[in-house]
Amino acid sequence: MKNLCILLAGGTILISQPGCTSLERFKSATYMAQDNTLVEVDLFSTQLLQGEIVPTGGSLWDLSAGAQTQFVQILDRRYPENGLFIDALGRQYPESWTLPVQDQIDKKLRMVFTVRKNRDYTHLSDPASRFSPADRIEFIVFSLTLPDSSGLRFTQWNRYATEYGEIEIGDITFSRNLTFEADGRVDPVDINPRFNLGRNEEQMVRSRYLKLNGTLDERSIEIREEGTREVDLTGNVMADVTLRFEGFPERITLPLFETEDSEGSMKSELKALVLKEALVPRMKDAPDTILARLQVEYIYRHVQSGWKTYQEWDDRVEYYSGWLEKDVPLFTRKDYVPDFFCLGREVPEKKIVTVKNLHGGEYPLQFADYNDASRVLDWIRSRDEQDPLEVGQYTLIFGGMPLTAVGDAGRQQLKVMPVY
Repeated sequence: MKNLCILLAGGTILISQPGCTSLERFKSATYMAQDNTLVEVDLFSTQLLQGEIVPTGGSLWDLSAGAQTQFVQILDRRYPENGLFIDALGRQYPESWTLPVQDQIDKKLRMVFTVRKNRDYTHLSDPASRFSPADRIEFIVFSLTLPDSSGLRFTQWNRYATEYGEIEIGDITFSRNLTFEADGRVDPVDINPRFNLGRNEEQMVRSRYLKLNGTLDERSIEIREEGTREVDLTGNVMADVTLRFEGFPERITLPLFETEDSEGSMKSELKALVLKEALVPRMKDAPDTILARLQVEYIYRHVQSGWKTYQEWDDRVEYYSGWLEKDVPLFTRKDYVPDFFCLGREVPEKKIVTVKNLHGGEYPLQFADYNDASRVLDWIRSRDEQDPLEVGQYTLIFGGMPLTAVGDAGRQQLKVMPVY
């Protein structure tokens, strides 16, 4: 009976003791001071991506069976070469001669931030040092602000990614927990035909690594990260946002060709020019490099004792806050200027080919595609008549005069050039 009482008493003591687990964050914690030298954040790289083309019209496969047969016969006559014929089968054909134009003012901006600790191993044994191998960045908030004079504004979050995972956002503000899941499974193993050893193991691991939230308005974005146990916030962070430029209308040209059989030989004839207005970024007085203001605030977790262990619950930690601010380049002028092309010459001064309609309206002849511009130039050089070159309702103008095919020295100097 005496032994039983001793066992029951011992069990009561064990049950009543608090559990020593790694769920605890520290043994002791003290806020020390502000130190702005412990962490560095840079905008490592940026990439400006074009918006997606939204096609108008349809393809061959949207037609009825009878219409498909007739259309294939037409394409076969226009494109006798096998490669061109197959390419034509997969094209999107516009409705009512409208041109699907790539959006030039709404662009996707991909930013890669790099976050790192300023390590100083030379003071590792110094008791007063603010560095140990177990230190980590526990909390960080960084914001990127556009200058008012840039003519830019943020419109939407798209995606956010760290080494612990990535999330699709698609909202103005967001709050997420990045998680990691692993599913391990060992299939049964055959030792030999007479013997079978089966083993089936399943393990599901689910851990929350990072608490994350962010906000966005027209001029700035802000991201907050908080690492959970043993998670250091160093590394690369990728953020995708949608960016809108102030724009102005610009006219671009879609040439429409038709392949004809002329005296037994096939040739491509320019039949029509379709002009379409597109909005492009306003580039007047724009600087060569667009800068943004990067501001960073962080909490640095310094392990004063116990950093030789893996668990954090027995550490004596000291917290330091920090702040940094700098201007960082977002992109250059050539990154957002649209790749439009025109026909003209650059010496002795820059002149470009324009088109004039029947009502006297005159517009620059410029293309969204280099191949379209090159194909029209080949058509111009192939002409042999002396009359002004006309395409449908438009007359080609160069240097203020109608462009002719014969006896025009300027025509021979024409080349494909970038508009901007």
